[in-house]
Amino acid sequence: MHKKRPWTAMIFGTAVLLVAGCRTGAKISGDTAALVNQREIKISEVDKVFHNRIKQTSQNPAPEEASTLRLNILSQLVMDQILMERAAKDNLTASETEVNAKFTDFKKDYTEEKFQQFLKDQGMTADDVKKELIKNATIEKLYNKEITSKISVTEGEISDYFSKNRSSFNLPDRWHVLHILVTPWPDPQINNAKNDDAKTNDEARQKVQNLLRRILGGEDFATMAKNYSEDSSTAPIGGDLRLLSAEQLDALDPKSSFVKAVQSLKPGETLPSVVITKYGYHIIKLLEKEAAGQHELTDTKVQSDVRQLVFARKESLLKAAFLEVVRNEATVRNVLAEKTLAEAGK
Repeated sequence: MHKKRPWTAMIFGTAVLLVAGCRTGAKISGDTAALVNQREIKISEVDKVFHNRIKQTSQNPAPEEASTLRLNILSQLVMDQILMERAAKDNLTASETEVNAKFTDFKKDYTEEKFQQFLKDQGMTADDVKKELIKNATIEKLYNKEITSKISVTEGEISDYFSKNRSSFNLPDRWHVLHILVTPWPDPQINNAKNDDAKTNDEARQKVQNLLRRILGGEDFATMAKNYSEDSSTAPIGGDLRLLSAEQLDALDPKSSFVKAVQSLKPGETLPSVVITKYGYHIIKLLEKEAAGQHELTDTKVQSDVRQLVFARKESLLKAAFLEVVRNEATVRNVLAEKTLAEAGK
Protein backbone atom coordinates (compact mmCIF):
# COMPACT_ATOMS: atom_id res chain seq x y z
CA MET A 1 0.00 0.00 0.00
CA HIS A 2 1.36 3.38 -1.01
CA LYS A 3 2.19 5.37 2.05
CA LYS A 4 0.38 8.48 0.85
CA ARG A 5 -2.98 6.72 0.59
CA PRO A 6 -5.34 7.04 3.56
CA TRP A 7 -5.25 4.32 6.18
CA THR A 8 -8.58 2.92 5.00
CA ALA A 9 -10.56 3.34 1.80
CA MET A 10 -10.79 6.83 0.46
CA ILE A 11 -14.05 8.69 0.43
CA PHE A 12 -14.91 11.03 -2.36
CA GLY A 13 -14.71 14.76 -1.69
CA THR A 14 -12.57 17.85 -1.93
CA ALA A 15 -9.72 17.91 0.57
CA VAL A 16 -9.39 21.65 0.92
CA LEU A 17 -11.80 24.54 1.31
CA LEU A 18 -12.82 26.07 -1.98
CA VAL A 19 -15.02 29.02 -2.86
CA ALA A 20 -16.71 29.30 -6.23
CA GLY A 21 -17.01 32.83 -7.55
CA CYS A 22 -19.22 32.38 -10.59
CA ARG A 23 -20.13 35.29 -12.82
CA THR A 24 -23.65 35.54 -14.24
CA GLY A 25 -24.14 35.86 -18.00
CA ALA A 26 -20.45 35.29 -18.63
CA LYS A 27 -18.91 34.81 -22.06
CA ILE A 28 -16.10 32.35 -22.69
CA SER A 29 -12.65 33.82 -22.20
CA GLY A 30 -9.15 32.47 -21.77
CA ASP A 31 -9.87 32.04 -18.05
CA THR A 32 -13.14 30.13 -18.48
CA ALA A 33 -13.11 26.58 -17.10
CA ALA A 34 -16.84 25.93 -17.40
CA LEU A 35 -20.23 27.57 -17.80
CA VAL A 36 -23.08 26.42 -15.56
CA ASN A 37 -26.40 27.96 -16.65
CA GLN A 38 -24.35 30.86 -18.06
CA ARG A 39 -22.46 31.30 -14.80
CA GLU A 40 -18.70 31.17 -15.23
CA ILE A 41 -16.29 29.05 -13.24
CA LYS A 42 -12.78 30.29 -13.87
CA ILE A 43 -9.62 28.30 -14.50
CA SER A 44 -7.98 30.47 -11.84
CA GLU A 45 -10.50 29.09 -9.30
CA VAL A 46 -9.63 25.52 -10.29
CA ASP A 47 -5.93 26.30 -10.11
CA LYS A 48 -6.29 27.78 -6.64
CA VAL A 49 -7.66 24.50 -5.32
CA PHE A 50 -5.16 22.52 -7.40
CA HIS A 51 -2.16 24.35 -5.96
CA ASN A 52 -3.48 23.99 -2.42
CA ARG A 53 -3.58 20.26 -3.04
CA ILE A 54 -0.15 19.74 -4.52
CA LYS A 55 1.79 22.13 -2.28
CA GLN A 56 1.17 19.73 0.60
CA THR A 57 3.34 17.09 -1.04
CA SER A 58 6.94 17.14 -2.13
CA GLN A 59 6.05 15.25 -5.33
CA ASN A 60 4.90 17.08 -8.44
CA PRO A 61 2.26 15.22 -10.47
CA ALA A 62 2.97 14.20 -14.04
CA PRO A 63 1.28 16.42 -16.64
CA GLU A 64 -1.49 13.88 -17.26
CA GLU A 65 -2.08 13.47 -13.52
CA ALA A 66 -2.21 17.23 -13.05
CA SER A 67 -4.77 17.61 -15.84
CA THR A 68 -6.90 14.80 -14.42
CA LEU A 69 -6.84 16.40 -10.97
CA ARG A 70 -7.90 19.76 -12.43
CA LEU A 71 -10.81 18.11 -14.26
CA ASN A 72 -11.90 16.33 -11.06
CA ILE A 73 -11.77 19.59 -9.11
CA LEU A 74 -13.77 21.35 -11.81
CA SER A 75 -16.37 18.56 -11.80
CA GLN A 76 -16.93 19.14 -8.08
CA LEU A 77 -17.15 22.91 -8.56
CA VAL A 78 -19.70 22.42 -11.31
CA MET A 79 -21.84 20.12 -9.17
CA ASP A 80 -21.60 22.49 -6.20
CA GLN A 81 -22.85 25.35 -8.39
CA ILE A 82 -25.73 23.25 -9.71
CA LEU A 83 -26.74 22.25 -6.18
CA MET A 84 -26.54 25.83 -4.88
CA GLU A 85 -28.78 27.03 -7.72
CA ARG A 86 -31.26 24.25 -6.97
CA ALA A 87 -31.20 25.17 -3.27
CA ALA A 88 -31.88 28.83 -4.15
CA LYS A 89 -34.83 27.72 -6.29
CA ASP A 90 -36.20 25.89 -3.22
CA ASN A 91 -35.51 28.92 -0.98
CA LEU A 92 -33.01 26.95 1.08
CA THR A 93 -30.01 28.60 2.70
CA ALA A 94 -28.10 28.41 5.94
CA SER A 95 -29.07 31.06 8.46
CA GLU A 96 -26.59 33.59 9.82
CA THR A 97 -26.94 31.99 13.27
CA GLU A 98 -26.11 28.54 11.88
CA VAL A 99 -23.09 29.81 9.98
CA ASN A 100 -21.74 31.81 12.92
CA ALA A 101 -22.03 28.73 15.12
CA LYS A 102 -20.19 26.60 12.57
CA PHE A 103 -17.53 29.28 12.14
CA THR A 104 -16.99 29.49 15.91
CA ASP A 105 -16.70 25.71 16.08
CA PHE A 106 -14.27 25.71 13.15
CA LYS A 107 -11.99 28.25 14.84
CA LYS A 108 -12.14 26.94 18.40
CA ASP A 109 -8.97 24.84 18.26
CA TYR A 110 -6.89 27.54 16.56
CA THR A 111 -5.04 30.35 18.21
CA GLU A 112 -5.65 33.58 16.29
CA GLU A 113 -2.09 33.40 14.98
CA LYS A 114 -2.53 29.84 13.70
CA PHE A 115 -5.89 30.68 12.17
CA GLN A 116 -4.37 33.59 10.25
CA GLN A 117 -1.58 31.29 9.10
CA PHE A 118 -4.18 28.76 7.93
CA LEU A 119 -5.92 31.48 5.91
CA LYS A 120 -2.62 32.57 4.40
CA ASP A 121 -1.68 28.99 3.48
CA GLN A 122 -5.05 28.46 1.78
CA GLY A 123 -5.11 31.86 0.09
CA MET A 124 -8.40 32.64 1.81
CA THR A 125 -10.06 35.18 4.06
CA ALA A 126 -12.37 34.62 7.03
CA ASP A 127 -15.27 35.61 4.76
CA ASP A 128 -14.21 32.90 2.30
CA VAL A 129 -14.41 30.34 5.11
CA LYS A 130 -17.90 31.55 6.02
CA LYS A 131 -18.99 31.32 2.38
CA GLU A 132 -17.77 27.73 2.26
CA LEU A 133 -19.63 26.96 5.48
CA ILE A 134 -22.79 28.51 3.99
CA LYS A 135 -22.38 26.36 0.89
CA ASN A 136 -21.89 23.13 2.82
CA ALA A 137 -24.80 23.80 5.18
CA THR A 138 -27.08 24.84 2.32
CA ILE A 139 -26.33 21.72 0.28
CA GLU A 140 -26.96 19.62 3.39
CA LYS A 141 -30.40 21.26 3.73
CA LEU A 142 -31.08 20.45 0.09
CA TYR A 143 -30.13 16.80 0.59
CA ASN A 144 -32.32 16.63 3.68
CA LYS A 145 -35.31 18.03 1.76
CA GLU A 146 -34.91 16.08 -1.46
CA ILE A 147 -33.44 12.80 -0.17
CA THR A 148 -33.35 12.13 3.57
CA SER A 149 -36.91 13.30 4.27
CA LYS A 150 -38.26 10.95 1.60
CA ILE A 151 -36.69 7.78 3.00
CA SER A 152 -38.63 5.44 5.25
CA VAL A 153 -37.68 1.96 6.42
CA THR A 154 -40.50 -0.41 7.29
CA GLU A 155 -40.44 -3.28 9.76
CA GLY A 156 -41.06 -5.60 6.83
CA GLU A 157 -37.92 -4.36 5.06
CA ILE A 158 -35.90 -4.85 8.23
CA SER A 159 -37.21 -8.39 8.66
CA ASP A 160 -36.65 -9.22 4.99
CA TYR A 161 -33.07 -7.92 5.05
CA PHE A 162 -32.27 -9.85 8.20
CA SER A 163 -33.75 -13.12 6.93
CA LYS A 164 -31.68 -12.88 3.75
CA ASN A 165 -28.50 -11.94 5.62
CA ARG A 166 -28.94 -13.83 8.92
CA SER A 167 -25.57 -15.57 8.63
CA SER A 168 -23.90 -12.15 8.50
CA PHE A 169 -24.98 -11.64 12.11
CA ASN A 170 -23.28 -14.82 13.39
CA LEU A 171 -20.17 -12.99 14.43
CA PRO A 172 -16.87 -13.44 16.28
CA ASP A 173 -15.80 -11.15 19.11
CA ARG A 174 -15.71 -7.63 17.77
CA TRP A 175 -14.36 -4.34 19.04
CA HIS A 176 -15.85 -0.92 18.25
CA VAL A 177 -12.80 1.29 17.86
CA LEU A 178 -12.13 4.97 17.31
CA HIS A 179 -8.69 6.04 16.18
CA ILE A 180 -6.70 9.11 15.24
CA LEU A 181 -3.95 8.67 12.67
CA VAL A 182 -1.00 11.03 12.24
CA THR A 183 1.31 10.31 9.31
CA PRO A 184 4.96 11.42 9.13
CA TRP A 185 4.71 12.54 5.50
CA PRO A 186 2.73 15.16 3.54
CA ASP A 187 -0.69 14.10 2.30
CA PRO A 188 -2.21 16.13 -0.58
CA GLN A 189 -5.66 14.69 0.16
CA ILE A 190 -5.94 15.53 3.84
CA ASN A 191 -9.59 15.50 4.92
CA ASN A 192 -9.84 16.76 8.49
CA ALA A 193 -11.76 19.87 9.56
CA LYS A 194 -8.62 21.87 10.34
CA ASN A 195 -6.75 20.80 7.20
CA ASP A 196 -3.98 19.90 9.65
CA ASP A 197 -1.17 17.75 8.24
CA ALA A 198 2.12 16.73 9.86
CA LYS A 199 4.74 16.70 7.11
CA THR A 200 7.78 15.22 8.89
CA ASN A 201 8.39 12.54 11.49
CA ASP A 202 9.25 15.12 14.14
CA GLU A 203 6.06 17.06 13.42
CA ALA A 204 4.02 13.84 13.54
CA ARG A 205 5.43 12.72 16.89
CA GLN A 206 4.91 16.16 18.41
CA LYS A 207 1.37 16.38 17.03
CA VAL A 208 0.25 12.93 18.17
CA GLN A 209 1.65 13.40 21.68
CA ASN A 210 -0.09 16.76 21.98
CA LEU A 211 -3.40 15.26 20.83
CA LEU A 212 -3.04 12.36 23.27
CA ARG A 213 -2.42 14.76 26.17
CA ARG A 214 -5.51 16.76 25.28
CA ILE A 215 -7.70 13.65 25.00
CA LEU A 216 -6.43 12.17 28.27
CA GLY A 217 -7.09 15.62 29.74
CA GLY A 218 -10.77 15.29 28.91
CA GLU A 219 -11.27 16.63 25.38
CA ASP A 220 -13.72 14.74 23.17
CA PHE A 221 -12.04 12.00 21.13
CA ALA A 222 -14.41 12.12 18.14
CA THR A 223 -14.11 15.91 17.85
CA MET A 224 -10.32 15.69 17.94
CA ALA A 225 -10.42 13.00 15.25
CA LYS A 226 -12.63 15.16 13.01
CA ASN A 227 -10.30 18.11 13.43
CA TYR A 228 -6.87 16.49 13.27
CA SER A 229 -6.84 12.83 12.16
CA GLU A 230 -4.97 12.23 8.91
CA ASP A 231 -7.01 9.17 7.97
CA SER A 232 -9.07 10.74 5.21
CA SER A 233 -11.84 8.16 5.33
CA THR A 234 -12.51 8.16 9.08
CA ALA A 235 -11.68 11.73 10.13
CA PRO A 236 -15.07 13.12 8.97
CA ILE A 237 -16.89 10.51 11.11
CA GLY A 238 -14.88 11.04 14.28
CA GLY A 239 -12.24 8.37 13.64
CA ASP A 240 -14.83 5.58 13.72
CA LEU A 241 -13.48 2.22 12.51
CA ARG A 242 -16.79 0.65 13.57
CA LEU A 243 -16.98 -2.97 14.78
CA LEU A 244 -14.00 -5.07 13.73
CA SER A 245 -12.98 -8.63 14.58
CA ALA A 246 -9.49 -9.52 15.75
CA GLU A 247 -8.80 -10.87 12.27
CA GLN A 248 -9.90 -7.63 10.64
CA LEU A 249 -7.86 -5.57 13.08
CA ASP A 250 -4.81 -7.71 12.50
CA ALA A 251 -5.21 -7.47 8.72
CA LEU A 252 -4.77 -3.70 8.93
CA ASP A 253 -1.14 -4.21 9.91
CA PRO A 254 -0.12 -7.75 11.00
CA LYS A 255 3.29 -6.67 12.29
CA SER A 256 1.97 -3.99 14.62
CA SER A 257 0.64 -4.18 18.17
CA PHE A 258 -2.68 -2.64 17.16
CA VAL A 259 -4.78 -5.73 17.99
CA LYS A 260 -3.17 -6.28 21.40
CA ALA A 261 -3.62 -2.60 22.21
CA VAL A 262 -7.34 -2.74 21.40
CA GLN A 263 -7.83 -5.98 23.34
CA SER A 264 -6.15 -4.50 26.40
CA LEU A 265 -8.75 -1.77 26.73
CA LYS A 266 -12.04 -1.68 28.60
CA PRO A 267 -15.05 -0.03 26.93
CA GLY A 268 -14.73 3.74 27.18
CA GLU A 269 -10.95 3.71 27.68
CA THR A 270 -8.35 5.50 25.58
CA LEU A 271 -4.94 3.84 25.33
CA PRO A 272 -2.51 6.08 27.29
CA SER A 273 0.27 5.50 24.77
CA VAL A 274 0.69 5.83 21.00
CA VAL A 275 0.59 2.76 18.74
CA ILE A 276 2.93 2.75 15.74
CA THR A 277 2.04 0.96 12.48
CA LYS A 278 3.37 1.19 8.95
CA TYR A 279 0.73 3.88 8.37
CA GLY A 280 1.94 6.19 11.12
CA TYR A 281 1.05 7.00 14.71
CA HIS A 282 -2.33 6.04 16.21
CA ILE A 283 -4.34 7.08 19.24
CA ILE A 284 -6.93 4.41 20.06
CA LYS A 285 -10.18 4.41 22.02
CA LEU A 286 -12.45 1.40 22.61
CA LEU A 287 -16.15 2.23 22.62
CA GLU A 288 -17.51 -1.27 23.21
CA LYS A 289 -16.77 -4.98 22.89
CA GLU A 290 -19.38 -7.21 21.31
CA ALA A 291 -19.34 -10.89 22.28
CA ALA A 292 -19.24 -13.66 19.66
CA GLY A 293 -22.38 -15.56 18.61
CA GLN A 294 -25.53 -15.43 16.52
CA HIS A 295 -27.27 -12.09 16.91
CA GLU A 296 -31.03 -12.16 16.46
CA LEU A 297 -33.42 -9.51 15.24
CA THR A 298 -34.87 -9.32 18.75
CA ASP A 299 -31.62 -7.54 19.70
CA THR A 300 -32.37 -3.81 19.51
CA LYS A 301 -28.84 -3.11 18.29
CA VAL A 302 -29.30 -5.57 15.41
CA GLN A 303 -32.57 -3.86 14.53
CA SER A 304 -30.84 -0.48 14.57
CA ASP A 305 -27.93 -1.77 12.47
CA VAL A 306 -30.23 -3.34 9.88
CA ARG A 307 -32.36 -0.18 9.75
CA GLN A 308 -29.23 1.90 9.10
CA LEU A 309 -28.04 -0.52 6.40
CA VAL A 310 -31.38 -0.39 4.58
CA PHE A 311 -31.55 3.39 5.02
CA ALA A 312 -28.01 3.86 3.68
CA ARG A 313 -28.76 1.68 0.67
CA LYS A 314 -31.83 3.78 -0.17
CA GLU A 315 -29.98 7.03 0.50
CA SER A 316 -27.14 6.06 -1.82
CA LEU A 317 -29.58 5.21 -4.60
CA LEU A 318 -31.64 8.39 -4.22
CA LYS A 319 -28.57 10.62 -3.98
CA ALA A 320 -27.10 9.14 -7.16
CA ALA A 321 -30.43 9.63 -8.96
CA PHE A 322 -30.91 13.15 -7.57
CA LEU A 323 -27.45 14.29 -8.69
CA GLU A 324 -28.11 12.97 -12.19
CA VAL A 325 -31.51 14.69 -12.37
CA VAL A 326 -30.26 18.10 -11.23
CA ARG A 327 -27.34 17.85 -13.64
CA ASN A 328 -29.77 16.98 -16.47
CA GLU A 329 -31.73 20.12 -15.65
CA ALA A 330 -28.63 22.30 -15.86
CA THR A 331 -26.89 23.62 -18.93
CA VAL A 332 -23.20 22.85 -18.52
CA ARG A 333 -20.33 23.46 -20.86
CA ASN A 334 -16.99 22.13 -19.65
CA VAL A 335 -14.55 24.33 -21.53
CA LEU A 336 -11.50 22.91 -19.76
CA ALA A 337 -12.42 19.39 -20.92
CA GLU A 338 -12.83 20.71 -24.48
CA LYS A 339 -9.39 22.31 -24.34
CA THR A 340 -7.85 19.11 -22.95
CA LEU A 341 -9.21 17.05 -25.84
CA ALA A 342 -8.20 19.65 -28.40
CA GLU A 343 -4.64 19.75 -27.12
CA ALA A 344 -4.45 15.95 -27.23
CA GLY A 345 -5.57 16.05 -30.85
CA LYS A 346 -2.66 18.31 -31.69
